[in-house]
Amino acid sequence: MTVDFFSYAEAVPTQKEFALCDDHDQKPVRIEHIGDSEHQVAVISNNRSDYSFIAVDHNIPLKKEDGSDDKICDAMLLTNNTVCFIEIKCWRGGTWILQASEQVASTIEHFDRNHPNDQHTYRDAYLCNWKQRNKLLNESRNELKNKFHTDYRTHLYIANVIKELV
Repeated sequence: MTVDFFSYAEAVPTQKEFALCDDHDQKPVRIEHIGDSEHQVAVISNNRSDYSFIAVDHNIPLKKEDGSDDKICDAMLLTNNTVCFIEIKCWRGGTWILQASEQVASTIEHFDRNHPNDQHTYRDAYLCNWKQRNKLLNESRNELKNKFHTDYRTHLYIANVIKELV
């Protein structure tokens, strides 16, 4: 079954910044104002009007070949030039990065199968963890980042703030 990811997209209101909130309550990630809850990842958008948001997990029915639900990332952001895959965790400890990267990789594979002729020039992925908000997360994991670049043509970031997309 073909899934059109773009049919799930909704425009993001023009604003300097916004937040993606995941309450981990089996509901899709949502957009809200910075500071509305503690379960947020900030997005710097600099008042651009070309941002779109797609809630992926608990919203888009992506299945494994055997028909069971696949483990997929929480959300995607789109601009005219960039597609960005986002997984938000709320874990302490180090194992969250591996699971989050697997969820993003699975979503990228679904996206590529369903949109083989996608014209976005740039592809980013963010692994975020609001429980580790005060740690500098993007300092290592070069092997994983290189794998994402090679296997998925995607730049991988481990951070709690999503910088302005191109």
